[in-house]
Amino acid sequence: MRSRLFIALIWVFLGIMTATAIILAPGKVKSGRTMLKWTTDSCPERDIQVETFNQLNPDCYLQIDPDNSGVMKVVIQSSAHMGPDLIDHVNVDSVQTYADSGILWDVSKEAEKMGFGLSTLPEKIQPLVKMTTITKDGKLVEGQAGYPCNIGHITLFYNKNLFDKMNIPYPSSDLTWDEYISLAQKMTVKTPDDVVPSVFGAAGTQIKAIIMAKGGKYFNSNATVSLVDSKEFIDAYELYYKLLYEYQIEPTPHQKTAVSSQGGWGSGFITWFGEGKVAMMWGSRWILVQLRRNILHQKEMREKWLRENPDKDPSEAPEILRIGCVMLPRFKDHERVVPSYAKCTGINVNSPNREKALKFLAYLAGKEYSMIINQGADGLPGNKKYNMDMPLLINPDFPGEEEVHQVEIDSIPYGGVTRSSPFVSNMMVNRTMRKVQEKLVATPGMTRDEIAEELKKAALEINTAISRNISRNSKLLKLYSNMLKEGAEPVSVKLEHAAAQEIIIKHQ
Repeated sequence: MRSRLFIALIWVFLGIMTATAIILAPGKVKSGRTMLKWTTDSCPERDIQVETFNQLNPDCYLQIDPDNSGVMKVVIQSSAHMGPDLIDHVNVDSVQTYADSGILWDVSKEAEKMGFGLSTLPEKIQPLVKMTTITKDGKLVEGQAGYPCNIGHITLFYNKNLFDKMNIPYPSSDLTWDEYISLAQKMTVKTPDDVVPSVFGAAGTQIKAIIMAKGGKYFNSNATVSLVDSKEFIDAYELYYKLLYEYQIEPTPHQKTAVSSQGGWGSGFITWFGEGKVAMMWGSRWILVQLRRNILHQKEMREKWLRENPDKDPSEAPEILRIGCVMLPRFKDHERVVPSYAKCTGINVNSPNREKALKFLAYLAGKEYSMIINQGADGLPGNKKYNMDMPLLINPDFPGEEEVHQVEIDSIPYGGVTRSSPFVSNMMVNRTMRKVQEKLVATPGMTRDEIAEELKKAALEINTAISRNISRNSKLLKLYSNMLKEGAEPVSVKLEHAAAQEIIIKHQ
C-alpha cells in the first residue's frame, strides 16, 4: 500500500514539474504570443519597461530572468541552445567575450532597416555598441552588438545642504583637480578620534577616469602591446593613492570597515551621500533612482516631525537632500574627457525567436521606452532624439534635479572610451588592474616607485596573455601576422616564451 502511494506521489510530482517546464519553456505562450526571455537585473524600473513593451507588441510576451545574467553562465547556456533570447549587460567589458563565443547576433543590417542603427546614437557612444569578429583569413569585421538600454557619463554630485552649512561655495562648473582637492579637504569633517570623518569630502573616485583625463591609453595603436605601465598610469594611480592617504578625502578600506561597524551609516556611497555623510560623490544620472527614494523618505520624516513639533523652529526638522552636479574635474594641461558607458541588450544568435527579439531593440530606440528612462532617471536613453532635450528629462514629481540632467547633456560631447585589444579580453585586463588597485588601497606608505613596479607587473601579465592567446588561436595568429605586415609593433613577450612566462607570473 505504501509503495503504491509512493509511486502515485512520484507521478504527481513529475506531472507538476512537466507542467511547469511547459509553462516556462520558450516559444508560444497560451495566448499565442511569442515568449521572449530577457536576462537582466531586477531594477524597479524593469516592471514598467516590460509592461510597455508587451502592450506595444501584442504578438510577443517579454519576461525578465534576473538570476542568470553572469557572462559565462549566459555563454554556456546559449552555446547549448538553452540561453535567453535577449542578453542584457552587453558592455565594453563583456562584448568581446560574447562575440568571441559566437553567441551574439550582429544586427547591423536589421538595425538600419528598423530604426535602431548606430546613427541614432551620439557619436561618442557608438564605439560602445560595436562588436568585432575575426574572419578565417585574419581580418577584423565590425558589427553592431545590440542597442543601449541606457547610456551615461560619470559626473560629480554634491550635497548643497553641507556646502551651505559650512559656508563654502559650490564646486565650479569648470572644476580643476587642484580646486577639487582643496574643496574636498575643506568639506571633510573629522571626528575627535581621527579614524572616520563624520563627513567625507569625496567618495567614489574612479581610477579609470583619472587615467583618461591624464591621456593614458591601455594599449598601443594596434593593440598589440599593453601600456598600463606608462607615466600616465603611474600618475593616475599615484594621485588616487594620495586622495586616500595624503589628502585624506576619500574613504580608505580601514575607514569603510570602521563605518560598517557603526550604526546609522547604511551601505554604499550612494546611501552615505543621501544621508549627508559625503559632500561630493562620483556617479551618473542613474543614481537618482536611489536618491529619489532617500528624498521621499526624508520628506515623510520631516512632515512627521513638523506635525509632532508644531511649536519648535522648523530649521530643526530633518533635512531634505538638495542635489547639485558639475562635470568631473579636469587637469589644466589636458583636454576634458568624461568616461562614457552604455549598457546594451543583444540578441542570442541561437535563439529560435531572434527575429521577434529585434522588436525589443527597436523598442529600446523608440519614444515610449526613452520616456520611461527619462522619467525614471535610469541613465539616459540611447537615441539622441530623446536624450539631449532638457524638458524631456524633467520629472515634475522630483524638482531640483535640473543640474544633474543638464550636466549629463553637457557631458555627451566629451565622452571617452578606453581602447580595447582583440588579443585579450577586457575582463582579463580589468581583473589584472583591479589587483593593482586592491594592493594600492590596502598598503599605506606606498611610494611612486612601488606603484610603478606594480603597474609594470600588470603590463607584463597582460602582454603575456596577448602572446599566449595569439599562439593558441589560429584566427588571432593570422590577424597578428597581417598586422605585422602592415607595420604593427610586435608583441613585447615573444610567442614561444608566453607559456613559460605565464608560469612565472602565477608563482609570483
